[in-house]
Amino acid sequence: MALTQIQEEIARALNELSGKEGSKARITEALLAKKIRELNKLESKKKAGIALADLEAAVSQLEEDGKSHYALTVNSANELMIEKRDESKPLTQEAHHRRMQSEKSMTLLKGTDLSARQKAAGKKASFSKQKRTKRESLSIYGDWQDSADG
Repeated sequence: MALTQIQEEIARALNELSGKEGSKARITEALLAKKIRELNKLESKKKAGIALADLEAAVSQLEEDGKSHYALTVNSANELMIEKRDESKPLTQEAHHRRMQSEKSMTLLKGTDLSARQKAAGKKASFSKQKRTKRESLSIYGDWQDSADG
């Protein structure tokens, strides 16, 4: 299964975060989003979360590769918690539904955020500001007539 750009970045960030903290690691959604912004040098969407569908796709790809297994949980504030374990454990149906409902009002990191960053980086390199070559002055008193004189 081919992953989207944001799903690949989620998988990359999960690998880096879980590798740092040993064999069993608990990663919050905020920490994962921060790592993705850091890896891609994104300055926007500081409080953006991760879409559950993207996270599930990235986790399933990592599990198919046999690298690691993850357990997903949702806390009472509908924030995702990812824990590296010996066996995988998906979200319960009730927690999945609750999280999907809360995502409707959340700001989420999307693939367009990453591609917009790459486009902006390309434009900055090729963009050069044109210098002003001709100075013009504006005459505001030239053809003005007073209507009271007429």
